[in-house]
Amino acid sequence: MTGRIDKLSTIASIWNLLKEPLVYMGGVRQKLSVCVAQHGNARVTIGVTGRGYQPCFRITYEKDGAEHIFGSFWDNHLPLDREDAVNSNWSKVSMNSEEVDGFLMEQMGRRRA
Repeated sequence: MTGRIDKLSTIASIWNLLKEPLVYMGGVRQKLSVCVAQHGNARVTIGVTGRGYQPCFRITYEKDGAEHIFGSFWDNHLPLDREDAVNSNWSKVSMNSEEVDGFLMEQMGRRRA
């Protein structure tokens, strides 16, 4: 695969591209869990400037009908310096915390089979 991943990508759609999917998902799920604990909901959007091996990700939450940035993170799960990084660098779609957990459980089930 060459170039950037599609702007409509989610973790589910790039799962097979991830360098270490379980390690990556562990970090994403940890950030999602903290956001849910603090705000009651969370969504993850991935960065689309790379090839999908270890994309940056952004966690958002909804409050009073508006989306708020909880945090933007490098592939190693450390915070990006600028949480308001250029919006065109992020996928146009996201997954909520329940969708991420459900998807991960499906993948784990497949791995054990």
